[in-house]
Amino acid sequence: MADAIQNVDIDTTISALQGDLTSIPTDQAMAVIDSWQQQLSGTDIAEDLGELKQAIASRDTATISEILVDLGEDTRDASANASGNVATKVQRLGELLSQAGNSLK
Repeated sequence: MADAIQNVDIDTTISALQGDLTSIPTDQAMAVIDSWQQQLSGTDIAEDLGELKQAIASRDTATISEILVDLGEDTRDASANASGNVATKVQRLGELLSQAGNSLK
């Protein structure tokens, strides 16, 4: 999984999560999620991303919140498999996903 994470633009995703989630256009959010989902195909995170897309499409804020928190936890766990600067960024990404989920509650 660490190799897949290195292929995705972590910085862009971190930047998006640091802003107001509700200001991200749905099509842009879906494109970012698709990119991550393709790179992480076959993992639990990819499955969660599929569920996130469905929740966004149905505008189910409670489910979006729950999935983001779960993704945050899984992403922080995945940072243990990365190295150096990538591990730091993946850890930060996990924190931001959890914060984003909690902000929607």
